Amino acid sequence: MLPPIPDDLAASVENPYLQRGGDGGLQSRSSEIFLASCGTDSGGEEPSFAVIWMACCRGKLVAFFFSSESQQWRALSPPEHYALSMRRVMGVRLGQRNHAHGCFYWMITLTHRWLVLDTRRMEFFVADISPVLSGRAMMFSNQISTMDSMDGSTTVVVADVFRPDKRCVLYLYKFMYFSDPWQLQSKINLPEEWGYRFRGIVGAYEGSLFMKLDHPKQNLRDPVQQNITYFVFDIKTMQLGRFCEISSGSSEAYLYTGFPPSQTLPCV
Repeated sequence: MLPPIPDDLAASVENPYLQRGGDGGLQSRSSEIFLASCGTDSGGEEPSFAVIWMACCRGKLVAFFFSSESQQWRALSPPEHYALSMRRVMGVRLGQRNHAHGCFYWMITLTHRWLVLDTRRMEFFVADISPVLSGRAMMFSNQISTMDSMDGSTTVVVADVFRPDKRCVLYLYKFMYFSDPWQLQSKINLPEEWGYRFRGIVGAYEGSLFMKLDHPKQNLRDPVQQNITYFVFDIKTMQLGRFCEISSGSSEAYLYTGFPPSQTLPCV
């Protein structure tokens, strides 16, 4: 059980934007809270962790973090130029974040920029990724994902779906540091029918992408064909496996992976 956010920090949260969830009503949210692992299980000791809370308010991003080591809530300061841009604040989709090597990423909707939280320093910054995304008409948060690489580099997967040929193509890039130019590693053409069924990338883990597709629409009156199917796609073997299926009226699903055993979700 975490202690409540102190009043002096909570006072900085003013009229947070309400963002619609999967059903447009009960799942709407004005803030999000998530766990960040700061270590691994070893010697029977509890690994350190941080809990981040954030909200998009008028003209500013408000964020706090709780450290398991200090047992205190503290404020996170967003980049100064980011805090002044109301349009950019509204463009951050809560819940739709990616993670790799201690950094969380949010695509700022309709821009070629990332909002990045480095949990090793507990600092926000904005990364301009327009050199890689130039030429693409639109980029939404579910079109880009990040993956950990064994050599410490970050792999970025970009889904190009707004194409004249109606195909869905994945581009895999790699970088070690943010100041480095991204190197194109490979280009993957997904099955032709995915061009109109593709609903986005949910996340990535251990070399696999988790993606969601619309059910093939053969009978629009059939409620089953309104469902969304989740697939696991192995980047190396190019093998595709069905993960699960949910109704189109259900709330959004998010990937929860990469945590040590003591921080994994309970299961039966």
